Amino acid sequence: MAKQESLVKFRGKVGDLSFTKHRSRGYEVRMRGGVDKARIMSDPNFERTRENMSEFGTAAKTAKLIRIQLNNLMRGTADKTFRNRLTSTVHRIIKLDSENVRGQRIFLPENSVRLKGFEFNGSSSLEFMFSGSLITAFDRETGEVSLVIPDFDPRREVTLLPEATHIRFTLAAVEQTLDTEVVPRPLVQQSDYIQLIDAHVEETIQVSLPASSDKVVYIIVGIETFLESNGVHYPLKNNPYNAMTIVDVDIP
Repeated sequence: MAKQESLVKFRGKVGDLSFTKHRSRGYEVRMRGGVDKARIMSDPNFERTRENMSEFGTAAKTAKLIRIQLNNLMRGTADKTFRNRLTSTVHRIIKLDSENVRGQRIFLPENSVRLKGFEFNGSSSLEFMFSGSLITAFDRETGEVSLVIPDFDPRREVTLLPEATHIRFTLAAVEQTLDTEVVPRPLVQQSDYIQLIDAHVEETIQVSLPASSDKVVYIIVGIETFLESNGVHYPLKNNPYNAMTIVDVDIP
């Protein structure tokens, strides 16, 4: 693919040329072309293409619904690749559907466990930011979700960022929905601000979902860093390392 190197940068179409800007590769130019859309949608030779298009569309819609659910948690943690990575993960989950034929496969709740370990920030992770053991538990009968933050020494077990004075952990849990009409939002609890100079004493934070739920439940844990000044805790500016992870997917 040709790349633009001049000082003049185009976006759009000029004749048979399409000018675009890629997130990492910069400005590019390509020839317009390809197979006519009408042929793709009708020619038997493109049956596999139509099936893939249909399932990718389903993946995009399902991933959008998950993003809507997790929207408040994404702020300050999700990076620019979040949307594409989530859609790709959902697309792979759809391919696990053994009940429907190609082109009609869907996101089955029982396959949701493949979302476990999904990182909101592709450039960071809980393991990178914190080397201690964070233990979560979910009692489906009572609906109680808990996170045990262990004893730890921040100087040894936390990735220390320039100017950071405190960290804070977040626990969130939400029932999965595939219904666009009713979209439950995560229940969220956060730890106190934890100084990065003193040993931390074990604590437990909790949220409570509806008791005896018959839904898939996402359990999410995050860590953020702050600068304390005059008693106010400010999020670090331009911090690329805040992390949030779907640490467990509990299937009834």
